[in-house]
Amino acid sequence: MLFKTAGNKYDFVLETINTGIKSDFSILAIDKKNKRCSSINNLNLILGELDIDYQDRRFDDSSWVLPYKLVNHLFHKAKKLLLDIEFLKFLENYLDLDREQGEWENR
Repeated sequence: MLFKTAGNKYDFVLETINTGIKSDFSILAIDKKNKRCSSINNLNLILGELDIDYQDRRFDDSSWVLPYKLVNHLFHKAKKLLLDIEFLKFLENYLDLDREQGEWENR
């Protein structure tokens, strides 16, 4: 599944790739000015909004391989978040702070 949306400063790509019983899940933020991107699904803000315990080691990395049913649930929940204009504004400000602190993957 693939979902793309645009904020004011960042484009966002929500992607799942089915690998059989399990699926990959990631959310990318792409800076509109310089096209640098970072996987953001493991940010505490995102983890909290997806009701994921930040201490759960399955969610440490920037790409997650999880059971299909859980990935499907997370995809729809994340899509709803990214369609919320107020949340998107808050997220973009959060990402700006994250980048200032050097936490940006810069892929």
